[in-house]
Amino acid sequence: MSSSGTRVLIVGGSLVGLSTAVFLAHHDVPVTLVERHPGTSIHPRAVGYYPRTAELLATVGVEAPAKAAASGFEKHRTRAGVESLAGEVLFSKEELEGGDELADLTPSSLLLLPQDRLEPILRARAEELGAELRFGAELRSFTQDADGVSAVVRDADGGESVVRADYLVAADGPRSTVREALGIGREGRGVLSRHVSIAFGADFAAVLGERRYSVVHVQNDRVTGILVHDDTLTEGTLIVGYDPEKGEGLDDFTDARCADLVSAAIGSDDVAVTIRSRFPWDMAELVADAFVSDRVLVAGDAAHQIPPTGGYGANTGIADAFNLSWKLAHVLAGTAGRALLDTYDEERRPVGLYTARQGSLQLAVRSRTATEEQREAAHDAMRVTMGQAYPSGAFVADAGADPLPLTSDPRTLRGEPGTRAPYVALERDGAPLSTLDLFGDGFVLLAGAEGDSWAEAAGEAAAGLGVGIAFHRVAPDAGEGRPVDVHGRWAEAYGVGAAGAVLVRPDGIVAWRSRDGMPGGAGGRALTATLRTVLAR
Repeated sequence: MSSSGTRVLIVGGSLVGLSTAVFLAHHDVPVTLVERHPGTSIHPRAVGYYPRTAELLATVGVEAPAKAAASGFEKHRTRAGVESLAGEVLFSKEELEGGDELADLTPSSLLLLPQDRLEPILRARAEELGAELRFGAELRSFTQDADGVSAVVRDADGGESVVRADYLVAADGPRSTVREALGIGREGRGVLSRHVSIAFGADFAAVLGERRYSVVHVQNDRVTGILVHDDTLTEGTLIVGYDPEKGEGLDDFTDARCADLVSAAIGSDDVAVTIRSRFPWDMAELVADAFVSDRVLVAGDAAHQIPPTGGYGANTGIADAFNLSWKLAHVLAGTAGRALLDTYDEERRPVGLYTARQGSLQLAVRSRTATEEQREAAHDAMRVTMGQAYPSGAFVADAGADPLPLTSDPRTLRGEPGTRAPYVALERDGAPLSTLDLFGDGFVLLAGAEGDSWAEAAGEAAAGLGVGIAFHRVAPDAGEGRPVDVHGRWAEAYGVGAAGAVLVRPDGIVAWRSRDGMPGGAGGRALTATLRTVLAR
């Protein structure tokens, strides 16, 4: 049996697995991905990515090609309830209503692109960055020891080989064989309902006219389900439920029955329908009891199964990958202790529990079964995806500060450690820039208009710990080649004074801040101590 080696082995090549491969390769980590299917998804599945996810994709060069691929969906912003596409409209709502008002919060926007179109873009970027992607290869077994993981992989030709890796990332979906092999349990409400996604071809043009939908909830005497259509108006997906307790099963969904259900959702038997494929899945609220098990790390649907109402599943999984990748990179480089990986569970598991619950609450709200208490507990998408505050983890909280709630309106956050570093519009040499453009590679120290001394502090900490730190003084008079705070917003947005400084992690999360600066060499010592804590040194 042949053998090969890599630093990180990823099991699962869907959105989260591919995103992990891209993020790790971006950090120059040798990575191998195995996926049992012969290629990327042929099912649309996830279709919406919130601005925070677009920000993450921007750091690795994926947002721009994804936006280009999504250009045909720019008008697909309406979520509606209908008797059928040709029938009465029961309700209508714009996705991220007021999205034009987000310009002060983020430079990114809602990205509508079916999963079967985004995955090839991620695959191409991962390969461009040097990741080894082995489609048609299936994990058969694995063992881990003090030094790494040994995995037996069966390739498309039936041959088996051993892959030796320092760490394994399980991104193998809700029925994760890796998670189950580790004996990691799950908590939550469990399976709420069972569904089939029917991918089909049909000509929507005459029925839709000038209308374009992101999601359509269909209910009539022949079908109840959710329908989405693509930008060519020739392909779509219909999601319908079934109940095994009533004797219903997947075998009931013949081509003839699926075509009849699609015709009923369209509202016309005159539109020719071709069934392309079926994809069974469970709507569930389940979160793994642990995201870290020695040298195995669990991400995406393998870590948290989130009801798709609200569209949080893929977004949360990609955020998992972004959080995990820089930590793995530092541990593998020897600039962080292994305990840094424990903070992946510490930070992302509470988010998984919260977001899974939000998915269930959105399900109750949209099905009009929510109690008043449930409606009040259901938060808007920007709070869920952008307003998170880690309760603990790889950061140093402000001394004496009260803990933040797990999520808040992101506009109320002011650079508190454990939260997303705020977006502030800047310029450099007359060209548009933002604070977010400065993040994504390594640690970044931002200082105010009177914070020149922090440059020496950053150099001292970097030299002492062997960790790269990019320094930027952000001020209206920053000078040539430097970020210019043209609107004078930076200090207020980050909650510091003119002599203050903020340390931002590679994933754009605030790691620490000094509100008013420090005298003499205290800044270098404080920054060094902070990085030792953050990196578990």
